[in-house]
Amino acid sequence: MQNRFEQIEIKLVNKIYKIFLIKFEVNKTKFAKASLCSETTVRRVFDSKQRMTLDLFLRFWFALDINVQEIFKEIENVNYD
Repeated sequence: MQNRFEQIEIKLVNKIYKIFLIKFEVNKTKFAKASLCSETTVRRVFDSKQRMTLDLFLRFWFALDINVQEIFKEIENVNYD
């Protein structure tokens, strides 16, 4: 079960990162300010050195101004083995 959640989290972070690259033009400082967290937190989440909490997910989602369903589209295809 833990493996399943980790796979979902990895997919979510990757999807958020791709959208971040486009909307914030790789500017982690602007993204951190928009998501009301530190640039260190943004960097650590994107570098897989920190887990993304639900709170962070919601902050990132709000800062990216996207439909939450858009983020979850790729999650449907996760291999749970």
